[in-house]
Parts: sequence; structure tokens; C-alpha cells
Amino acid sequence: MRVRINSISLLGAERRYDFQPGLNIITGPITTGKTTLLHCLIGLLRSKIGTFPREAREVISNLGGQILVDDSIYEIVRPFVTTATAKVDIAGDHEAWRLPSSRSELPGESTYGQWLMEKMNLQRIDVPTAPTQPESDTSPISINDYMMYCHLRQEEIDSSVFGHTNFAKNNKRKFVFEIVYGKYDSKISSLQEARREAYTELRRLSNQTKNLEEFLAGTPFENRATIERELHETEGALKKIEAEAHESANFAATEYDTKSLSEELREIDSQIEDLQRRLEHENNAEKEKKQLMAQLQTQSIRITRSIVAQNYLSDFDFIICPRCGSSVSIDRVNGENCYLCLQPTTPMVSRKDLIGEQERLEKQIIETRELISMHSESAGELEAQIKEIEHNRNRVTAEIDFRTRTYISDKAESIAKNERRRTELKEKYKRLSEYLQLYARQDISTQRITELESRIQDLDTELDAAINATSVFDERVRYLEEVFREGLKRIKAPRFPNPGPTGIDRQTYMPILDGRRFDELQSPGLQVIVNIAHALAHQMTALHFDLTLPNILFIDGLSGNLGYKDLDLMRIEAIYDYIIDIVSRHHDDLQIIVADNTVPQNGAEFIKVTLKDDDKLIPSRLIESVE
Repeated sequence: MRVRINSISLLGAERRYDFQPGLNIITGPITTGKTTLLHCLIGLLRSKIGTFPREAREVISNLGGQILVDDSIYEIVRPFVTTATAKVDIAGDHEAWRLPSSRSELPGESTYGQWLMEKMNLQRIDVPTAPTQPESDTSPISINDYMMYCHLRQEEIDSSVFGHTNFAKNNKRKFVFEIVYGKYDSKISSLQEARREAYTELRRLSNQTKNLEEFLAGTPFENRATIERELHETEGALKKIEAEAHESANFAATEYDTKSLSEELREIDSQIEDLQRRLEHENNAEKEKKQLMAQLQTQSIRITRSIVAQNYLSDFDFIICPRCGSSVSIDRVNGENCYLCLQPTTPMVSRKDLIGEQERLEKQIIETRELISMHSESAGELEAQIKEIEHNRNRVTAEIDFRTRTYISDKAESIAKNERRRTELKEKYKRLSEYLQLYARQDISTQRITELESRIQDLDTELDAAINATSVFDERVRYLEEVFREGLKRIKAPRFPNPGPTGIDRQTYMPILDGRRFDELQSPGLQVIVNIAHALAHQMTALHFDLTLPNILFIDGLSGNLGYKDLDLMRIEAIYDYIIDIVSRHHDDLQIIVADNTVPQNGAEFIKVTLKDDDKLIPSRLIESVE
């Protein structure tokens, strides 16, 4: 994937630098800020900007820059802080974002690191943190993990291959290798996650089964058949003692004649219930009649008022208009129309009719009052009956209690003994049932363990098939080895007598020189040469096969551990010649940014930034103003 930095601005430090496709060199004496500038450049392509010297942190407020990803150009401004939620501003062609750098604050919110991965078409896959432990947790591959293959750090270039000496980085380094070269993908990740979940459950169930066996070992309940036999015997004894208690209760009812009293008590309760229903009916009827009588009385009062009003108004006539005051003549109309409003008149209720209606209401009020009295009397009689029957009920209840206490007093010791025995048997039955439930759960766990073991075997088979279907992986790694060997030859790397193979270790994915592992190379200068040849080989292979590796490479301290005399100088020149040859063939598709104290003549034309003791990356005047 083509990735390029076109420019960078250090806001607050008043610095801006432009870069070109191909080779770009930053040079200057030590402590002038070459590494800091390189880290700022990488900060535009990572979710986190990393750590910086104090003077940089105090002066620089924001990193601004223009980057190219594939064929799209984006302007980036990010705060110069390590806060994971600091907002990064992004502006492209007809699109803009403001994203947290590495940790989102809202559900579903993307981060700047995830945005970079999406634009670079990089796979975000969860990988195990400890691959040799099936139940280990997982961690997602991030943009920072991919960028490890694009950065030779000054502090690691002569001692480490992309941070392999750090366990966590080394784990991610190997997984990124497999992802980029086609050996590891989301399908394999899903299979591993399924296997991890199955293994975790298997381990939990196995421990649970083992703990149960240890808990029961040496106890009377160790043998399942013994528990089932005792449970059966306890159930039989419990049924027997309960039958005896039932028989004893029947004997008491017969011997002390409590059965007939109980039947009499039930009949009394039935009578009381019936009387209470009738009493409730009478009370409700009385209440309804009282409401009716109130309504009738109200209506009678209204009619009385109408009769009185008609006496006063019956002879009243209008001689003037009540609205305008003009005279009104009775002769102005003929027939039945009103001489005032000229509308047909409606027959009026006569006083005789009203008196008749009032008499009818009075009769109904009298009848209703009689009914209320009848309901009240009936309710009183029912209450008296209920009181009398309840008195009889109390007598029967007291007699039953007396006879029952007499029986219990006679049989107290026997009853108490049987009840204690019954309680003991019930507790024992409950305990034995619980132990059998443990065995039942163990049966379920054992069955599940068998299923999980079979599931893990199936997943292992699928994983092996998925991992071994890697002909394309082998082809790509062989090409990587060829380019690596060619690079070592072009750089004029020192060789060993009786050399072994030179290539890539298929287990660690580390470079091998003449049969010697990287950690076995004692010379820091030789480790630098191997690291550079190895990193360039990855970029060449990614370009050849169009692999998902960002095609940008940062090299910090290229000649730091190499001398500048005789053969060492020739090797430095050979390294630059080799880099220049690569970028000349892939000028528009690969950008290499080198920070070096001293640049040989063949690299002079590629110098883009020159820092000096009196013109450092962070100007002294700005540092003094901050202090």
C-alpha cells in the first residue's frame, strides 16, 4: 500500500519540512533533533505519538502534516500529547473527521488508528497474547504493529529486529508477518478464538469435576450406588412414618368423636357465609333506596318552586320591547304566535299538572321510606342470627380444641418422637437428593467434556488445514529470502567461514546470516547491516506481491555503528547505493526517510533537512522563552 508523507509542521516550534517520493535524508550532528523529527513523522502514521524529549514536549503544541494514502491526500493535525482520547483532525477531498487518537469515548466511535488501518486496507485481527497457551487472552493487531515493519529505531537498529527482544512486541511482530504474507487471516483467528473458548470451558469443567471428586473422597457419599440405596430406604421410612401419623390422626378423630364436630363446624360456617351474603344484599338495597328517596325529594322541591313561580308570572304581559323600549301591541299578530317574538308558542305545563306530579312524587317517597324500613329491619334480624350462630360456632370449636388437646396430651411423647424422626428423615432425604444432583451435574459435565474434546480435535484439524494451505505464503517467503540475500550481497555484508543457510527462520521469522541467528551476531555494525537488508527486503517483497504492508520505511542511525574508513566507508556507500537503486525503480511507490549523522557523497543530493548545532530542530530561543 503506497503511503507517503508530503510535509510536516511542528506547530509551536515554527518548523515546516517538505518531503518527496523516494529517498529523503535528514542529517546533522548528534543532539540536533534528527531522531525527534523522525519520530514526529512517524507520529502522523500511528495511533500514539510516543515519548519525546522535554524540550520538544514543552515547545511543540500540535503536529500538522500532509500524507498520501494510495491515491488520496489528507491534511492531519493532532495534539502533541500522549492522551489516548486526544482528538485528531483529518481533512480530505470532500470529507473530514475528528477522531480520538487511540481510544474512543463513545460506543461505535472509530479512532485515528482504526481510520489509518481502513485507509491502508490493513486487517484488524485479534491474536492470542500467548500463542502456546490455548486459553490465553487476545489482543487486536493495530496500526502501530504494522508500522513496526516500517521503522528501524536508533536504539534497536544494532540490537533488535523490529523490537523482537520485547515479548509483547515480538508476539505481534510474528503475527503481522503471517498476516502480511498470507499465513494468518480472520478465518484462522476465528478458529483460534473458538478453540480458546472451548479449551477454557473444558478446563473449567475438568476442574469442577476434579473438585467434586476430591470433596466426596473419603466420605460415606463417595459411592453413588450407596447414596441411591440410602435414598430409597429413607424414602420408604418417611412414607411409613407419615402413614402412621395419618392413621393416628384418624384414630383421634374416631376415638374422641372430633369428626362429627368437624362436620357440624363446616355446616355452621356454611350457614354464616349464607347469612352474610343476605346481610350484604339487604344493606346494599337499603343504601340504594335512600339514594332514590333523596332524588325524589329533590325533584319534589323543584316542582314546588315551579308552582310558586307560575302563580307570580301567569298574568304578566310585555307592553314594551325589553331590548329597544318600543311599544308592543297584542294585536300585531293573529293566531297562536307570540306577539313579542312572533314565533309559534309552545303549550306550557299547567299548575294543575305540576300539582298532580308533586302528589305522585310524595306517594313514591312514602313507599320508598317504607321499603327502607323493611330492609333495615331485615338486616337487623340477619345480624342477630349471625351473632347467635357464631356463638354456637365458638362452642363447637372450643370442644374440638379440648378433645384434640386431650388426645395430644395422652400421646405427647409418641407424637413428639415420631415428629422428630420424620424431621430427621426429611433432612436426610434432602441431603441425599442434593448429593445425587451433584452426580447428575457431574454426568452433564462429563458429557460436555467429551463434546468439547471432540470439538477441540475438530478445530485443530481445521486449523492445521487452514495453516498448511499456505503455498502462497511459502512462495512469498522464498522471494523475501532471495531479496534479503541479494541485499546482503549488494551491501557487501561480512560473511563467515563455513557458512550455513542465509534466509528467514520459519519459526521465528527472524533473519539468518550464514546459519547464524541475529542474536548470535556479536558485531553491532553487522546487526545494522542485516537489519537494513532485512527491512528493505520486506518493502521489495510487499511491492512485488502487492502485500498489505505500508510502503514507507524510516531508518534512524544508518551509519552510527559503522566506521567511515576503508571497507566500512565502502559498505556505507554500498548501503546508500542500494537504497538509491531501489527507490529509482519504485520512485513513486516507496518512500524511505533516513536520519544519519554523516551522509556519503552518493547520498548528498537526497538530503532534505540539515540540522546544525546553532540551528536545531527546537530553536534555543523558544526553549529559553518556555523556561
